[in-house]
Amino acid sequence: MNTTSVIQGRLMLVTAAVGWSLSGAIIKSADLSALSIAFGRSLVAALCLAPLAWRRRQPLDWGNLWLALAYTGSVTLLVAATKATTAANAILLQYTAPVFVFLLGLPLLGERPGWGDWVGLVLTMAGVGWIFAGAGEADSLGVMLGLASGLSFGMLILLQRRYRHKDPFWVLGVNNAVVALLLLPWLEPEPASTVGDLGLMVVMGVVQLGIPYLLFFMALQRVPAREGALITLLEPLLNPVWVALAVGELPGLSTQAGGAIVLLGVVARYALAAGERLSGTRD
Repeated sequence: MNTTSVIQGRLMLVTAAVGWSLSGAIIKSADLSALSIAFGRSLVAALCLAPLAWRRRQPLDWGNLWLALAYTGSVTLLVAATKATTAANAILLQYTAPVFVFLLGLPLLGERPGWGDWVGLVLTMAGVGWIFAGAGEADSLGVMLGLASGLSFGMLILLQRRYRHKDPFWVLGVNNAVVALLLLPWLEPEPASTVGDLGLMVVMGVVQLGIPYLLFFMALQRVPAREGALITLLEPLLNPVWVALAVGELPGLSTQAGGAIVLLGVVARYALAAGERLSGTRD
């Protein structure tokens, strides 16, 4: 793959991470349930993508099903986690995704782990343990949902890499349509919703969800899944900043410490893996 294509992929990942990072501030600002938010933004994204997706449609197969299910878990669980605990807890725990990329990379992609992967795994799980230890009873559900969103996001990264031959417009359109269809039967009336809340759903569907995920899928056609997971670490760094500015929510000390260890583990994993490749100790 040529250098220009790789650089384009990296820029796409940076832009996607910045767009994703707006989720915490918007979710905390909207007076809607987690399911309504997840449904609303995916419905908007699906409708906006429909014309492009339909023109580039491809035959549906099992790959589309697995991608859609992983995507549904990733976006829905993150919203639920953000509502149930601090935005910092939710987003940091979603970024345990590289751990699952590592654990599942061999059976799904044939990527053989090295010792750097193990170092990253130990550090990341130590950070997760710290966040769990500092979470109060009221936050415990949100913490578990955040970790589950990390598993779903890791699966999405791996599956998108595996099915990278699929058109990203078509995949993203199908994924968001599936989210909306799966969540529709579970929706309840939202008497407290306002026009402002509906406006936030439009912003989320287009600016925070649709465009970033489209860039993300396109980027993974240009760069390895591992590099994609590393660059998008910009999201958990920026997300708490926007939340603090928008609603004044600040992460606790356990979240700051545990989150720092999680991010250190992810960075260490990729840095050591890169060193192994340069030294020729790894295929």
